[in-house]
Amino acid sequence: MNINILRGNLARDPEVRTVTTGDKQTSVVNFTIAVSRDYTKTNGEKDKITTFVPCEAWDTGAEIIGESFKKGDLVLVEGSLRNDSREKDGIKHNSLKVRVNNFSKITKLS
Repeated sequence: MNINILRGNLARDPEVRTVTTGDKQTSVVNFTIAVSRDYTKTNGEKDKITTFVPCEAWDTGAEIIGESFKKGDLVLVEGSLRNDSREKDGIKHNSLKVRVNNFSKITKLS
């Protein structure tokens, strides 16, 4: 099972672009979520660690995110972890990202 649920703030404005596959054009959006976790150090001091998670959404979701979300917004996303593999100058590069299936902007914490 590959299900990831993240809550965090957008680290930058979403970037929407149009891609062509065959004879069809579709939208894709890339954005990064800053997900923080509070913890206590061994000396009792409180601290926070933040992980920056790259995310990607396609089609209608990409358009909605691009129009409605901006840097700093608190969001909830659900998606699957994907390996992004590409080659540049003969060197293979791999990175992980979340392929977003569901999303929402959180306007008030409960």
